[in-house]
Amino acid sequence: MTLLTLRRVVPVVPDTRITITDLAPTAGLSPAEERLLIRVLGLGRVAVASHLTGTEMLLRAGDAALHAADRSAVRYLIHAHTLQHVTPPGVAITGALRRKLGLSRSRAFALSHLGCVAGLYAVRLCDTLLRSEPPGSTALVIAGDRVPAAEARVLRGASMLGDAAAGVLVGHGGDGDTVIGFAHRTLGKYYQARYMGPELRRQYLEAYVPAMAGVMSSAVRDAGLTIDDIALVLPHNVNRYSWVAIARHLGLPTSRVYLDNVTEIGHCFGADPFINLSTARAAGAVVRGDNLLLASAGEGATFNAMVVRAAAEG
Repeated sequence: MTLLTLRRVVPVVPDTRITITDLAPTAGLSPAEERLLIRVLGLGRVAVASHLTGTEMLLRAGDAALHAADRSAVRYLIHAHTLQHVTPPGVAITGALRRKLGLSRSRAFALSHLGCVAGLYAVRLCDTLLRSEPPGSTALVIAGDRVPAAEARVLRGASMLGDAAAGVLVGHGGDGDTVIGFAHRTLGKYYQARYMGPELRRQYLEAYVPAMAGVMSSAVRDAGLTIDDIALVLPHNVNRYSWVAIARHLGLPTSRVYLDNVTEIGHCFGADPFINLSTARAAGAVVRGDNLLLASAGEGATFNAMVVRAAAEG
């Protein structure tokens, strides 16, 4: 069976960065919350799309991912997003993306209600969908969200949310990073997410690290590897504190978890693992043959991990 490859991964991250301290008044952060985010959780700045709409970010990411690709071969376009309301009522963003990207032969739909694992899950979905398509067919995933207001950037007690998108062109075979393992888990008892009562929230916080580590371990086993074979973890940028705890739970040195963007851009929803893959590669932290573990969690509660074997370029 021919494995899925990430043919091209291109992030679009706005150049504007705003510190948590500067955001605090408009975001409604108390001094204690500000200190928690910076001193304990390891956040610093967030990416803000001050001159880009959400649709513009998605189009830029999708167009860049399709560079030099045969657009007539794209059979599926998936917009993976976390925020439920991404356009005004009556505006069909997937149809607009399909039309403006010139993907007339594709089926376009959105994937949500999975929290910030939607991007990774969409790639797994493409693997299944493309098996019923002619050889050479591809699919485009565009993961991205733009926060509508400053107060909506706060994930209380956990993170600050940034704006970004990532375009991911996938297909079976061909050049690119090869997907060799995958795992997903949903803990539905926590479906109320940020609206959980105190006792259920306490249980969720206790379950979070073992659940995330467990899904990562399952993906590694699915790839036929052990955690020692993983060269680098490319996580969602929720915060540094939780990833240090997850790494400790896995017996993995924190140096093998790519955390550079946590401080720089904040948690950019489902685009994070793809942004980190691109950034780490550009920084020389990824070399051909590396086994990479992309991982994310979403409110609700969802956990997802994917193992890829790095190509020379992405």
